[in-house]
Amino acid sequence: MRLVKIFLFLLLFISHSLWAVIYIWQDEKARYRITDNPAQLPREFQALLEGKIEPRKEIGGVGYYRDGRGNFHFYRLSSSSSARAVPKSTKPSSPPPVLDSRWQGKPNPLVITARVKKIISGDTILLEGGQKLKYAGICFPESLKGKTKIHQEAIEYQRKLLEGKAVQILFDKKRYDEKGRLLGLVFLGKDIFVNADLVLKGYAQKHTAAPNYEYQALYQRLENYARKNKLGIWKELNKASK
Repeated sequence: MRLVKIFLFLLLFISHSLWAVIYIWQDEKARYRITDNPAQLPREFQALLEGKIEPRKEIGGVGYYRDGRGNFHFYRLSSSSSARAVPKSTKPSSPPPVLDSRWQGKPNPLVITARVKKIISGDTILLEGGQKLKYAGICFPESLKGKTKIHQEAIEYQRKLLEGKAVQILFDKKRYDEKGRLLGLVFLGKDIFVNADLVLKGYAQKHTAAPNYEYQALYQRLENYARKNKLGIWKELNKASK
């Protein structure tokens, strides 16, 4: 099992490049927000994007800087300060902790760090900032959701594994589903790729939805193993198919 975890971790470093521009800011409750849609930014930050786009820009008490991949990091200047709040030659003195270089592969994918507040269902979690996240590339069968024994078992497994802990989240090409939930590849520490772990344990199955195809071959191999050994959902689904 340790070798499986190491293998899953190493796959992180061959992730495909994610080139969409990302916008990152801190809301009024000091919670970090992330989006690829500029229309979701606070109005004062949207105003900064009007006119010429520059490496860094400050107008009316707010500003942004762009990182090496062209992503926008927005901030508010101190009311008692001017440019000293964000030195001209560098990034803010306290940049958002959502980018973690330890998790950047080649080419560097965007990674955010968030704490898990609650497990909503077998394939959906609630992050501390209030954002719901659906595991990308996998799902828990709709026919087994609700108060079924295996669904409650899958939820309880994730509660022990994730609740109250910080996780790292990567994204495929599509970052939100039709319900506004994040579609994430979730990693716990350096050993556990949660999406894959759930499939391996039989607590989820592969779910291909264009344009997100990251790790589908891996999920299929793990699903084949869980199905063959009648783990988790496959014990129930195999019964239903007879």
